[in-house]
Amino acid sequence: MRLALVIVAVLAVAVPATEAAAPPAETLSIEGARGVVTIRGNGIVIGRLERGEIQVVDLSPTDQWSPRVNGVPRGKTVWTRGKDVNFYVPGGKYRLTVRGEGFSISARGQGYAVLDGNPDVNGATGTYAVGDLEPVPVPQEADRVVFGSPSALKPAKVVP
Repeated sequence: MRLALVIVAVLAVAVPATEAAAPPAETLSIEGARGVVTIRGNGIVIGRLERGEIQVVDLSPTDQWSPRVNGVPRGKTVWTRGKDVNFYVPGGKYRLTVRGEGFSISARGQGYAVLDGNPDVNGATGTYAVGDLEPVPVPQEADRVVFGSPSALKPAKVVP
């Protein structure tokens, strides 16, 4: 009888605690893309750029996370261009802009991306997928894609 009461008490505490947890994380995966991609989100991002430029802005500068480019921790705002550039944002809020060709990005958390593909001579722009959905081509005109919980995001300020 006492064991049953203990189990009921533990379940009564555990169930509401799991429901009050952070919003569900989801993934955004971009493979072999060409063009411009801007991601604003909260979570982890890892990627590789074959050729072009990236800019990472840490939108939560007081936390412990800082972007890394080619394995080296950088400041709260990073801009670089070149070939074979690897980048990683270990957590927090960020804005990432990648402009170039042959880039792959994996983001986990909540956010949105603006995808604007630039087709090669064969018309390929790369692919993207949200969560477990099938990959689809990166659009050739700017299109907004949401991943994770949209309620976790605050609207961005428009700066003139």
